[in-house]
Amino acid sequence: MQQSQSFDPNFYFGLVAENLLKNLGPKALDYADEALSKMKALGDEEGFDLWLSIHEHLTTIAADSFKPRRTVVH
Repeated sequence: MQQSQSFDPNFYFGLVAENLLKNLGPKALDYADEALSKMKALGDEEGFDLWLSIHEHLTTIAADSFKPRRTVVH
């Protein structure tokens, strides 16, 4: 009997988010917002959940870009 391997979709959502940012820049978050709205309007719960995870990765990456690289104490 074959054992099931653990699968972490968050890794792939992160890749998708990084590629969207690389290809679309700041507009990637706008497109993710549109996709969330569309999935919700269509009643597509699975699609909504997928885009919500991608959106979370996009916002995390965006928030990290605003953090200072190092702290300076005066």
